[in-house]
Amino acid sequence: MSADLFTNYESELAELIGTIRQRLDSTLPDLAGDARRDELRTTQGELREAGELAGQMEMELLSLQGPNRSRAAPRVRQLKAEVERLQQEAKMAAQGVGSYESNRRALLGEQPSADDLLGGDAVLDGDQRTRLLSGNERLMRGSQRLQQSHRIAIDTEAVGASILNDLRAQREQIVNTRDSLMQADSHIDHSQRTLRTMTRRLMTNKMITTGLIVIGVALVILILYIKLTR
Repeated sequence: MSADLFTNYESELAELIGTIRQRLDSTLPDLAGDARRDELRTTQGELREAGELAGQMEMELLSLQGPNRSRAAPRVRQLKAEVERLQQEAKMAAQGVGSYESNRRALLGEQPSADDLLGGDAVLDGDQRTRLLSGNERLMRGSQRLQQSHRIAIDTEAVGASILNDLRAQREQIVNTRDSLMQADSHIDHSQRTLRTMTRRLMTNKMITTGLIVIGVALVILILYIKLTR
């Protein structure tokens, strides 16, 4: 379960890194003003999501075992380093003042043409649709991660309940075993008392038998002596 979740996080993060890279390299250089600021805000939101995904991958990495962890650890470091590079590039882009074309026109005192304005509106509309689609995709990915986390929580709860049931059964077995041992100890004590009583009785009987034998021998000797002295 952890390996599958790690793979899902990895594919989502790689796809998100590709989207951010394309925006920083291709989209932002051609934008200026409000459009650029909106695009930077979208990029910052995606970078935060990328950071969260990288954190989730690090958490899932701890649950992997043996060779799986050894193979996954370098990929986590690589993706995390790429996210950090993108964050630095986004920070540098946010410190810029606009695109090369807009700066050139401002320096030359040129006014944008009607075609440029129309094209800019089309770009803005396209950018808005792109941002909406990107936002929807992020929401869907977030919802999927929440569902996966919910399933993991349910599975963990089921495992915990099973472990508690096993512990309860083991406790009952231990209690029953303890009661059996106590009963056995009581029977052993009773048997020891019985054996001691039987031993005392045996010694008493032995002494009585020995005394009777001695008396019988003495009587025989006495009878023989009386007969011999007459």
